[in-house]
Amino acid sequence: MKAYKIQIRGIVQGVGFRPFVWRIAEREKVVGYVRNESYGVVIFVQGEAVSIDRFLDSLRDELPPAARIDDMKITSVNINEKLNDFHIVESRATDEIGLIPADLAVCRDCVDEMFNSSNRRYLYPFINCTNCGPRFTIIRNVPYDRPMTTMSEFDMCDECRSEYENPANRRYHAQPISCYNCGPAYFLWERNNNKYPFSLRNHSATSIADMQNNIKRVAQIISSGGIVAVHGIGGFHLICDASNDKAVSRLRRWKNRQTKPFAVMAADIDIARTIAYIDDIEKQYLKSSSAPILLLKRRNNNIISELIAPGLAYIGIFLPYAPIHYLLFYYGAPAVIVATSGNKRDEPIAKDPEDAVKRLDIADVILFHNREIYNRADDSVAFVNGEKIYLIRRARGFIPCRYDVSGGNSLKILASGADMKGAIAVYNGKHIYPSQYIGEMSDPLAQNFWRETANNFLRWLRVEPDAVVCDLHPDYYSTRLAVEFANRRDIPVYKVQHHCAHAWSVIAEYNIKNPVIAVVFDGTGLGDDLETIWGGEFFYVKPEDMSCRRIGHIKKIVLPGGDAAAVKIYRMAYSYLIQAFGDDAKYVLKYLPMYKIISDFERNVLENIYSQSRHPMTTSAGRLFDAIASLIGLAFENEYEAYAPMKLEASAIIAYEKNSKEEVEPYQFTILENDEKIIDYSPMIRQIVNDVIAGNDVGIISLRFHKTVVEAIYKLVENMIVEYGTDTVVFSGGVFQNKLLMKLIYERFGDSLKKYFNEKNPSNDQGIALGQAFFAAKMRDV
Repeated sequence: MKAYKIQIRGIVQGVGFRPFVWRIAEREKVVGYVRNESYGVVIFVQGEAVSIDRFLDSLRDELPPAARIDDMKITSVNINEKLNDFHIVESRATDEIGLIPADLAVCRDCVDEMFNSSNRRYLYPFINCTNCGPRFTIIRNVPYDRPMTTMSEFDMCDECRSEYENPANRRYHAQPISCYNCGPAYFLWERNNNKYPFSLRNHSATSIADMQNNIKRVAQIISSGGIVAVHGIGGFHLICDASNDKAVSRLRRWKNRQTKPFAVMAADIDIARTIAYIDDIEKQYLKSSSAPILLLKRRNNNIISELIAPGLAYIGIFLPYAPIHYLLFYYGAPAVIVATSGNKRDEPIAKDPEDAVKRLDIADVILFHNREIYNRADDSVAFVNGEKIYLIRRARGFIPCRYDVSGGNSLKILASGADMKGAIAVYNGKHIYPSQYIGEMSDPLAQNFWRETANNFLRWLRVEPDAVVCDLHPDYYSTRLAVEFANRRDIPVYKVQHHCAHAWSVIAEYNIKNPVIAVVFDGTGLGDDLETIWGGEFFYVKPEDMSCRRIGHIKKIVLPGGDAAAVKIYRMAYSYLIQAFGDDAKYVLKYLPMYKIISDFERNVLENIYSQSRHPMTTSAGRLFDAIASLIGLAFENEYEAYAPMKLEASAIIAYEKNSKEEVEPYQFTILENDEKIIDYSPMIRQIVNDVIAGNDVGIISLRFHKTVVEAIYKLVENMIVEYGTDTVVFSGGVFQNKLLMKLIYERFGDSLKKYFNEKNPSNDQGIALGQAFFAAKMRDV
């Protein structure tokens, strides 16, 4: 006879873990109990040695689909002679905090039940079980039990309670459990027939027929060319027919998105495959419980409107993940719909009906429910390279998450993130918890969302911060929010250079302990000289002493007009022309496509900027991509962030697929040796200009440019690993969300080095908060 206490940490609450433990205990005929605690789950198990061994093996090998064990501590304890069965006991709060479960896409079992006319939840739009449904978006506090969620307002009927209390039932302790008799309902608000303001509380239960008719009417409006707002798991979607040019164009005008791509939802995987190429790994992620939007290689057909993702190689596609999505398609919505966040450009997603009525005034009707969304969450966006998924936006399905910090200090830290893709992170002395995507921090609503998110995370984690850490840039809104937060609590603010935080984010994600070469390529970030805008950087990083020393970069170039050059990108193109050709730049300009864009007056202004003794300078890789796109005539302004680089990538992909690896060579560049190694792309600029004037294929030029960027990185890293004695290189920054660039890096570097890219922590500015928090958590003199 043996007896053990088993403490388990990981994703073990809200995912059917306790009934799973109960079932294998019954099967192996062991006795004891299992209980939720704030940090995770504790098990007391007692039985014959062989039965205990089988129980432990099953515990590791037969996990529920959404469960994950991060740590399992097994301690031998005394035999308890009074135990004669195995049972699930009431949850208990403890000082240590566990991981709140993420929202899970509706499972196949629930979908089958929803479309089974003999099932009591037939066509019920809130069907869920322990393997699926809302989690993070409805939780108010920990541990994750129904009284701590927004489902506490709905009293279970007898049938639901019977399922909830039966360990053998798939809905045992499924906190959002409900049915037509006791759960939330959908309501329809029509702009011309309803008054505003109104309150959720004023809406009493609706009949089953009314609810189904509401959903059916919304599906019909979509099919007839309308735009609707639909309340989902983490907020509202704005939805229209993806094949209807008029509807898509109307939505674009309202969102102030002239060409920025929309994501589309396909009714099923077969429909998705008619508009994009999908391999087995991508299919697996599309159909996973996290159900992200995946960037997929688009097919050349006219099934959907050309206005969805104009001029781009990839399209964002996702599959139904909430019961309401399946029902919309069931009731006749088009097989492919635009399903974009319910907000205007840069704002956070609307989560409440009152907010939707006020802000989403484009919607012909609003379909809303009365299950409160406590934590808003956009859809996550990702791409697959090889067998790995790389997040571009971390939100629904991937939040919450946490990263262990070994050897951290005892401070409690709030990290305020960056500006262009806001997020926060909290360090509680053991782990770092990054937040969901917040939005563009220049928007006042996003700033309020930042405050809301920071307060929620601190409350869940029971953290009272000792300090706030933020970006080095004094004018970032995230910096101002950090200072505001710190002043209210009279705690210090520490600053971390933007690109060093990028480097630390990769090291934190993989728990790297050895020195690395870090390559950080992005659009912008204030350098540690407090003058230059960095963005094409190489660092020697030593986790042992938390040092991050810049050892290389792209050659400095004038940033004409400061931040305006990131929009009017022909300015950067002309700046590179001047750097490469000197006084002859104005003559070369006449032979390039951008000549018709830039006026003589503006050209003179730009040349005068060059003649000034003080002007903004940059090493940004993002601005280099902008410049090349403009030089070859693909884009002259960034209509949205990374528009020009995406056009450049799309052009290069065509050439990449048509030509063998050996046929297309990189351009020339020079490595300048100084205190730091500097990449001078002037030879490349001159060659590109010659190719453009000669009328050479734009796709080949784009591909050669991508290969040149990779070759320059390779040459510098090859030199640096010898000089600094490391075999590890990490990559971060928004530029490395270019799927082709990542592929070319793997091809060029081969297996000679250990290579790490941000995966579940986005390499764009959303991932900055993790790096900031990690740096503060590991610094000894903070």
